[in-house]
Amino acid sequence: MTAGRLIVLSGPTASGKSSLALALAREFPVEIVNADSLQVYRHFDIGTAKPTVAERGEVPHHLIDVVDPDEKYDAGRYVRDAERAIGEIRARGKVPMLVGGTGMYIRALLRGLDPLPSDPRVREELSRRWELEGGAALHAELARIDPETSGKVHPADRLRVLRALEIAAVAGIPPSRARAAWSSAGPRRGCLFLALWPDRETLYRGIDARTEEMFRRGLLEEVRGLLARGIDRSLKPMMALGYRHAAAHLRDGVPLSETIDAVKRDTRRYAKRQVTWLSSEPDLVPVAPGEASRRLPDVVRMYLS
Repeated sequence: MTAGRLIVLSGPTASGKSSLALALAREFPVEIVNADSLQVYRHFDIGTAKPTVAERGEVPHHLIDVVDPDEKYDAGRYVRDAERAIGEIRARGKVPMLVGGTGMYIRALLRGLDPLPSDPRVREELSRRWELEGGAALHAELARIDPETSGKVHPADRLRVLRALEIAAVAGIPPSRARAAWSSAGPRRGCLFLALWPDRETLYRGIDARTEEMFRRGLLEEVRGLLARGIDRSLKPMMALGYRHAAAHLRDGVPLSETIDAVKRDTRRYAKRQVTWLSSEPDLVPVAPGEASRRLPDVVRMYLS
């Protein structure tokens, strides 16, 4: 019986989630629901390692290319879209399989939306200060309040810097503490939560190889085209790994070798944060990539039986 079943396949970036998801979809009656916060954007393909058109034609994928780069897309909208996709998949007698590494989206779907406090007046004042003092000043303030959060947020990422400062002001505690309390609390719908778990050396080799492959495939040309379309560098998808680096090369003259090294370095840091998040997830089934093809089919078959 597969009614009500939900599979989650996550893991750090460049661990092989997409190829494994396709392999499982060929063997089991599943459809893939994207859980990557950047693959929802149209025109952002190479730097997001988006599944190819052929792969999407072979196995149904949902929540890919659903918004334009200047549209707002957050966890709340993701949950609504994912719930709708999951319902439609189940209505067809198939099993939804959530695939991606965006922890906030996965947590929001499994446990409910982030209940962290907000205050429009505080947000308005912080926005005013951003305009007057600049992003660097507010990011430095966040670093004093919560070094952990500031280390995860780019100084030019206005949305996340202001949200973190808003939480700190309203909750009276560092946002990292508030988020940790939310992410580990609350009920979670029953699901099979799988995570690819490569050792560090293997993961870092994969990150380096994928970074070089993205540049070979034309990441610079993709970003050049986005800039030519008038896509502002401050928009959320343009602040993503690879895209902000490529834009800095094209517009600011950062040398290409330095750009590629920076993408590798920042991607390794991001992967480390993903591993930290996954380590806190209860009932997680960690799987080393080398044993995934042997072990996971039996795990999935037992779950679906």
